Amino acid sequence: MSVIREFREAIQIQQQKDDEAYEEQMKLPLDERVAKGVTMYNLRVEFDFFDHAPNQWCPRLSYPDKFIRTAKIFCDNNISKFREGSQVILSNGRHRFKLEIIEDYIDSFILAPNDFDVKTCYINSENYNPNHWEINVVKTTLTLKLLSATVGNLENDNRQLDKIERLLSGELNNPITSNKHYNQLNESQNIAVAHAALAPHFHIIQGPPGTGKTLTISHIAKLYLNAGKKVFITAPTHTAINNCINAVSSIVKDASKVVKIGEKYQASEILNNDYVTRKTRLPSERYSINQDLSQEGIIIGGTPYCMCYPASKRLNNWEFDVALIDEAAQMSIPLAVSVMSKSKKFIFVGDHKQLDPIIPKGTGLSMFSESIFRRLVRLYPNQKSLLNISYRLNNSLIRIPNALFYNNQLTSDSSLNVSDKRIESVNFNEVLNHKDAKILYLHKEFDAQGRSPHEANIVAEMVNDMVDNGVDYKDIGIMTPYRAQVREIKKALNRVIGGVDTEDAEALFIDTVDRMQGQERKYILYSMANSHPLESKRRLDFFYSPNRLNVAITRAIEKCIVIANYKVFNIIDEELQDIEEWDSLKPSLDIFKEYYQLSSKVEEIVEEDEW
Repeated sequence: MSVIREFREAIQIQQQKDDEAYEEQMKLPLDERVAKGVTMYNLRVEFDFFDHAPNQWCPRLSYPDKFIRTAKIFCDNNISKFREGSQVILSNGRHRFKLEIIEDYIDSFILAPNDFDVKTCYINSENYNPNHWEINVVKTTLTLKLLSATVGNLENDNRQLDKIERLLSGELNNPITSNKHYNQLNESQNIAVAHAALAPHFHIIQGPPGTGKTLTISHIAKLYLNAGKKVFITAPTHTAINNCINAVSSIVKDASKVVKIGEKYQASEILNNDYVTRKTRLPSERYSINQDLSQEGIIIGGTPYCMCYPASKRLNNWEFDVALIDEAAQMSIPLAVSVMSKSKKFIFVGDHKQLDPIIPKGTGLSMFSESIFRRLVRLYPNQKSLLNISYRLNNSLIRIPNALFYNNQLTSDSSLNVSDKRIESVNFNEVLNHKDAKILYLHKEFDAQGRSPHEANIVAEMVNDMVDNGVDYKDIGIMTPYRAQVREIKKALNRVIGGVDTEDAEALFIDTVDRMQGQERKYILYSMANSHPLESKRRLDFFYSPNRLNVAITRAIEKCIVIANYKVFNIIDEELQDIEEWDSLKPSLDIFKEYYQLSSKVEEIVEEDEW
């Protein structure tokens, strides 16, 4: 295969798809753009300003013009898809500012310009209109620029290009010729660490939920660090990278040897970790003369885009001895190629039974046919280590995912016990105190597609009962497939328990399933938020994703409660066989049918006068 040719075509297609989606969205009437969550309007803003130029690239301003430090946006009914890290255009008449969302609350956003865009973000600080502002999604070519830089790097490195081509085509010979063992972890983890150390070119580690893949990564990283190697730890999200960096730093305990690349708002999980050095960028030439950083082995965490020099200045001119790619099942092949272009050896850690990457469909390109992890598991089945002991899921919680996704190859650690904690619920005693740790709570309210106030209220009342019975916010995780339902749940919680955006409730996790992968909580509430998806026949592959279901039902340590309309599982094959994607969709629907059969079900009791 020609990696260069297909890579060029892939990034062009990605950009074309992004452009087309953007243009289609912006052609819609304002109310439709608002409903889709890509526009907010009639907003009030309060600016905070720098007292001086933020950096040397900013022009000289005449008072009262000042550069914008932050913009606080007030919004009474936020139904947008925007979240922390999103880039947006804030506009009002002739003013257009490109900003990033750095904080996301129920009724407000905090926006700030990045170091590059701040030079164009200034306004009259004494006389600006605080009302009638609008926020829209940003059209960007950043991904195209970054990935194009990888093409240039590979064109100048025939040896690395040939290695990547052979890997992706299943032709890279990767024999393990030594019998050396590792003995600090459980048996499956020890095998994974040893093979990752001994394999000459790459290794694949499948880590099902709670099996300690992050711990395994940290031990692999420390082995290479002790050997004086340069180690790059990466993943599709900063959260995943930060979790790995925390795990690594806890056994290295030396900030000179563990570095995270990124902005402050991308480092929330490591801000209080004294064993991690944070840098926004670290060119190789600066590192080589930095007396505060280890010159005899170092571990650096950053996104794949950090490797896209010269388009990215984060890690200029670095060449790593080994790249540890976490959540590799969520990483597209083009992004993985960017990492591999600057690394001698690759360790892929993930689980292709959990979430896949978001990639363009119907392109015909092999680079967009699957994740890098799924590709390699398919091509090299004998090069994979399986972590098979779950330290999260007890026997009750592991039963269903083990049967549905892992061919009953997993076992629970012997120390796990089902909690006997009693929650004297006012309305949900049958659910919260059910003998089974995994409950499917069914209702008959038809209130929404992707946004269910009824389910949001159920979640809020359950959380209220938990908190009243002494459950800490930090032990509760709330998930849903849809960003709109996240906001609906936050509003319901604010009505029932109050103070959702305050410091007291900060530890309460409320987000989409995609943002929960890699995390865990004692109690999990999963709101499906779709009254009858089979009637609309839209985005069925998203809603009926077995991988998303697997993530949702494997985050809990003590109890997992799935909340859904009963129609979600009323799947009649004969009524669906005319849809175009039936052949590819049917296996997913069969998984949901089996999940329904295996679940302990509780039906919502509704008073007769409510019908």
